[in-house]
Amino acid sequence: MPQALFQENGTVDRLTKIWTRRYCPDMSQFSSMNSELEHRRALSEILSKKGRERTAQKLSEKIVIQQCNLAAVRARKLYANDTAATFKPTSHLAKLLSRLYFQLINIYQEKTSVVRSLRETQEQPSLESSLAAWGIPEINTLAAVLSPLLFELQEWNRSFDNWKTVGFSTTQISLSNALLLEQLTTLEQVFMRVYFQFLEEQVALPWQRMCSAAAAHTMSSPLFLVVERLLPMTQDIAEAVHERWSLAFPNYSSQRGTLTSPAIRHASIRDFEMFQVYLWLCCLEKNLTFIEQELAAICVTVYGALNIPWKMTVDGTILLMHEILSRLTPEERELISPYAQGMIRMTNEALLD
Repeated sequence: MPQALFQENGTVDRLTKIWTRRYCPDMSQFSSMNSELEHRRALSEILSKKGRERTAQKLSEKIVIQQCNLAAVRARKLYANDTAATFKPTSHLAKLLSRLYFQLINIYQEKTSVVRSLRETQEQPSLESSLAAWGIPEINTLAAVLSPLLFELQEWNRSFDNWKTVGFSTTQISLSNALLLEQLTTLEQVFMRVYFQFLEEQVALPWQRMCSAAAAHTMSSPLFLVVERLLPMTQDIAEAVHERWSLAFPNYSSQRGTLTSPAIRHASIRDFEMFQVYLWLCCLEKNLTFIEQELAAICVTVYGALNIPWKMTVDGTILLMHEILSRLTPEERELISPYAQGMIRMTNEALLD
């Protein structure tokens, strides 16, 4: 059994639990069923050992390799307008991602689950009911199992000394996720999507580092308490900001569509969540280093490669910071404002450069 990635620590544990709750399966697809008995039968069929094996068979080695290669082709097309970007070794990236998917699919079919009543999980939403009852391993365990291949992916990104590769690999994972999920039924997607979402976010969002940064804080630390309160709102905040951002730029269109098209909406919400996690990471570290160096580099290189007007990034950042600050008390705003202003300053300075 892989060792947990975090040492036991009260503040780290509390943020890790919030992180874990992101991977609760979206059970809304089952809401159209007529009875509790129908719910249970459908869940039993999908989550039984045979059901999981059937799902895994649809994601055979051949299919995974094909779809990862197709995602690589589509990702290259998205970055084709950037003459400075060179992604010749994308075949290696596709092979590495295929290995990650093989591992996730193996984990999925090896797990067994006691299927609980859908009504019970909705009326008593606990961490146990949302993950363990569906046969989904703990986040620490899943991260530890994947860590050797994720480390190899990080090394691949670093080998080019170019933040474009981080954005490129995230894009390729997002495209691969969508192509692989297309092979499954709607109900099968509910549970497999959890694993694919985890993989994408392990690359795109510094959740692990943010949780680890909480180790320097006590349970009563004002900064920790703000982060702990706002962190569960990450997705809601991102969705609210994306809606206003879309209204502000109704004429924007790229190869993947407008801001409201499913693929762009997904990527944009993920990026607004990424900005939030970087903000909380800096708050817990009590410095702006990660925003000024790492996030700035990602934004400039990736958004530039995708021909996203920088004004959109600046305005989106301002909308996001205002949304976050609007949810804080005056005392909390005093604590968080320097970091929020630092993030806005970062985007403005990048625009001037």
